[in-house]
Amino acid sequence: MVTVPRIAVVSCLSTTPFIYGIQHEGNLRADLLLSTPAESLQRFIDRQADIALIPAADYPRLKSARLVTEYCVGGVPASLGALLESDDPLVEAWKPYGQLPMAFALWVAHPEVEPETVESLQYALTYGLERGYEAILASPYAADAGGAYEGLAHFDYIYDNQKDKALKKFWDSGLKVAPRTNPG
Repeated sequence: MVTVPRIAVVSCLSTTPFIYGIQHEGNLRADLLLSTPAESLQRFIDRQADIALIPAADYPRLKSARLVTEYCVGGVPASLGALLESDDPLVEAWKPYGQLPMAFALWVAHPEVEPETVESLQYALTYGLERGYEAILASPYAADAGGAYEGLAHFDYIYDNQKDKALKKFWDSGLKVAPRTNPG
């Protein structure tokens, strides 16, 4: 029996390439659950989602979650100016770490999610990121496609060692923040 994974992802400008990839790449059959950050996290906790893009600040409290894919929603110091001007409480908590690369949201899966499913997700996310402008044109942001595409330039989607080290420093600081309901 083939199990169709349920994937919770925040519906906002920064996740547009991810959503596009999941919807349009042909090898991943999934139920896409568009959510707010809090809903995405809660759906994962309640096991209504097998895989989710969750606020990075919440990852340490999820005991059975595992990080999957090489992607995140983040930024690097060169693009942080615009992001750090935000009044978002997750972003606000990051301001003392403004010289470090950051990851605001991470992909997690429950332990029983098959490796093939994670591999298909990785491919779908890559597909979407490689087609950022097409993703914008197919999104609610199409009315100002140029502005939306320019907005994506403030984000860096690779979860690398630098972001991992920065997040561990952030988590070790003990800061607790609540995800906002609509990340833009």
